[in-house]
Amino acid sequence: MIIVTSGKKYIDIDAYAGCIAYAQLLNLKGIEAKAISTAKINESITPSLLDLPLKLDNYEPKENDKYVVIDVSNKDYFDTFVEEDRVIEIIDHHVGYEEYWNNKLKDKSKIEFIGAVATIVLEFYEKEGLIDKISKDTALLLMSAILDNTLNLKAKVTTERDIIAYNKLEKIIGDEKYTKNYPEKYFKECQLKINNDLVLAIQNDTKIEHIDYVLPPIFSQLVIWNKDSILQKKDTIYKTLNNIGEQWVLNIICLEDGKSYLISNNLENKKSIEKLFNKKFEKDIMILNNVWLRKEIMKLALDK
Repeated sequence: MIIVTSGKKYIDIDAYAGCIAYAQLLNLKGIEAKAISTAKINESITPSLLDLPLKLDNYEPKENDKYVVIDVSNKDYFDTFVEEDRVIEIIDHHVGYEEYWNNKLKDKSKIEFIGAVATIVLEFYEKEGLIDKISKDTALLLMSAILDNTLNLKAKVTTERDIIAYNKLEKIIGDEKYTKNYPEKYFKECQLKINNDLVLAIQNDTKIEHIDYVLPPIFSQLVIWNKDSILQKKDTIYKTLNNIGEQWVLNIICLEDGKSYLISNNLENKKSIEKLFNKKFEKDIMILNNVWLRKEIMKLALDK
């Protein structure tokens, strides 16, 4: 059995959609595969998407199973059951581990700095000549993943490939009931989940990783449609992140006004971030004039 899986801390819509769709592709090719995860789902996987008939599989990994890992290439963050020597393929869009996996897996390592891993998965369907086998439900999952990971196709990481993939998925769905104004509907539904439990939302989308000396090791992110209700809950934000650790930054991405709001209350962290963006914090908030994904900020820090 081939197990298609992702990370252990949480799973977002890109990983969720990617695992389900890639397992379907393998089965279409006659390769028995299951999509499974033990991680918590985050707010990008909305109730309406969870109501679709497509689900992760209920399957217990066995001794001889092989693994395809999607949307993560740092082996320290693989799902808990994954054994590295049984990983046969990596599909990711987070850079940093290309050389390691290229050496181990050769052409079975596909790590590219692109908007969404869902785009790469769709391209695999095209390569196999099976794009006409994608169901409308699978297309909706992949389309949502591209939206979320490219911030409605406006993030700097968005490529022409992401835009082409999104348009093709829209055509597969066809029904305007789903596609008309879908980005706003999707992100408002994400925000409703965040508003209902802000503490859990922060916990479910916080990365703890020492990657450089510019950014704090605790980096949380929320993607919302409108910022006002979230910024009114600064006490909850501070308490939640301080319980994780002292050095943190929260990236609130507001799609309605097309800006990112960085929040930090650590003086040294703020000084480093101010140098990174050549911009000042005002009352613990730095307003960036464009939307910035966490991975884009991390790449900027690494490049500098």
